[in-house]
Amino acid sequence: MRGADLINLLLPDEILDEVLRRVAVSGAKRDLDACALVCRRWRRHDRATRRSAKLAASGARADEVLRLVAERFPALVEVSVDERISVEAAAAGPSCAAARSRRRPMYDVSPSGRRRRMSRSSNFGAHMSPFPLDQPGSDNETERTCLTDVGLTSLARGCKGLEKLSLVWCSSITSTGLVRISENCKNLSSLDLQACYIGDPGLIAIGEGCKLLRNLNLRFVEGTTDEGLIGLIKNCGQSLVSVGVATCAWMTDASLHAVGSHCPNLEFLSLESDHIKNEGVVSVAKGCRLLKTLKLQCMGAGDEALDAIGLFCSFLESLSLNNFERFTDRSLSSIAKGCKNLTDLILNDCHLLTDRSLEFVARSCKKLARLKINGCQNMETAALEHIGRWCPGLLELSLIYCPRIRDSAFLEVGRGCSLLRSLYLVDCSRISDDALCYIAQGCKNLTELSIRRGYEIGDKALISFAENCKSLRELTLQFCERVSDAGLTAIAEGCPLRKLNLCGCQLITDNGLTAIARGCPDLVYLDISVLRSIGDMALAEIGEGCSQLKDIALSHCPEVTDVGLGHLVRGCLPLQSCQMVYCRRVSSTGIATIVSGCPKLKKLLVEEWKVSERTRRRAGSVLSFLCTGL
Repeated sequence: MRGADLINLLLPDEILDEVLRRVAVSGAKRDLDACALVCRRWRRHDRATRRSAKLAASGARADEVLRLVAERFPALVEVSVDERISVEAAAAGPSCAAARSRRRPMYDVSPSGRRRRMSRSSNFGAHMSPFPLDQPGSDNETERTCLTDVGLTSLARGCKGLEKLSLVWCSSITSTGLVRISENCKNLSSLDLQACYIGDPGLIAIGEGCKLLRNLNLRFVEGTTDEGLIGLIKNCGQSLVSVGVATCAWMTDASLHAVGSHCPNLEFLSLESDHIKNEGVVSVAKGCRLLKTLKLQCMGAGDEALDAIGLFCSFLESLSLNNFERFTDRSLSSIAKGCKNLTDLILNDCHLLTDRSLEFVARSCKKLARLKINGCQNMETAALEHIGRWCPGLLELSLIYCPRIRDSAFLEVGRGCSLLRSLYLVDCSRISDDALCYIAQGCKNLTELSIRRGYEIGDKALISFAENCKSLRELTLQFCERVSDAGLTAIAEGCPLRKLNLCGCQLITDNGLTAIARGCPDLVYLDISVLRSIGDMALAEIGEGCSQLKDIALSHCPEVTDVGLGHLVRGCLPLQSCQMVYCRRVSSTGIATIVSGCPKLKKLLVEEWKVSERTRRRAGSVLSFLCTGL
């Protein structure tokens, strides 16, 4: 530091610690990294107080990265490791959480130390033999280059105050690593093992050593059996409040019996399994009476299981039922009678449900705020009419592939649900402009409207929204082929949009987008893919009028050229993401223009053959290429 240090001489350690703490709470990670670069003292304090880290985990140096992180940041309480991201790619990418600059070698996730390169050797720990049951069928190269128990052991010994640990797709982690975590990290309260291959001894050890465990995620976990989960639950079930299990072929009703017997404080349960029967769900309902959120996909369960939920789980607030083929109106009636606090209801592919089910829910669950119906083909217009009459607090409504619901249903929703904020309609073939006019006139607080493949919806509906819904901020009109410039112009004049998706609206031209550019200066997201009539004039207007734009998609736009891209980037300096494939008049020059003109660009999707070698070197990991196959 040149000159006299006028800060550190008068700044006590406790004040500096408080400064760093406040930056960590309220600021971005780059702000905390910047503080660590002020001087050695600030770096030392940052290392001693840094609380969280996110790590890439795939690469030849993954274990050493974790060792260095544990050594330099012993106060970490939250660590997230993701094997889907490679160490080398993370080090090279400008958006990586681990690197302060694009060219810095990766050695930690929340770095605050000197610019010292990491050794390429791996002689930093003893060989560790996994438990016999923990060996997945993978090749030696994969095992060698991924995070292993050696790295996890370094983390456990270096960060003994660890409270939250996430290991996503860490395929080489075994029970040995989990045993080390259980021995050293007694304060662990959250463990995410999504898609890991582990054995029963590891889960049992976690239960025995981590008595404060509250959150457990075992989605897509392999290599274990009921014995492992039961052993964990018997030891720390009293503290568990959240459990997630999905697509685990090993799981049977025996595990759910243990959950019901040992987890009286459980509030969240997500369960997807083809092997669970009524008995397992009934055990959970009887034993976990404080449940607030329940997500079920159990093809083997039926009315008996859901009857029990309605009978015993009176505190339930959120219920998601997916791919149930064996339950009928009877069970949803039981839930409606017993779960008066229900606020969120999701019904996916529940083919036996009829209008009667939603009548029970609407009359009994007056607090209902969010409703999603997907693929329930026996539900007709009356189902939604009941919601409109009896659920005045509805905030979000999503209808996906509901071919029997007609316009008249929305008359009741418009009349009774004036607080509605979000409406999603996908493949609802019998809904026309009239239905949306009812919504616009009655639900004037609407902020988000999403319509996909609304072939009967056109300008009349948009004009009504523009006149009535002045708070509309997000609008999606994917493949709404009757929407034209007239409707879009009305929206531009009446609604200050921030996000707009017009993909596949073939009647839109440069005139409609010009109106948007001039009327919506706060736009940050725009999708104009598959608009065959737009050209450079539209991009020039967007560049001039939408200076806050961060994300644009303009694939399959045959009239867009390099000239239009030049106008776009001159005005949209914050641009971070651009998807631009199958634009036949865009050349390597246009792609180079995007790369050189957008300093904050993080992702550019293009055809690989259009990228020059010079642009490739300059863009680095920003480039993504369309996979065309063989």
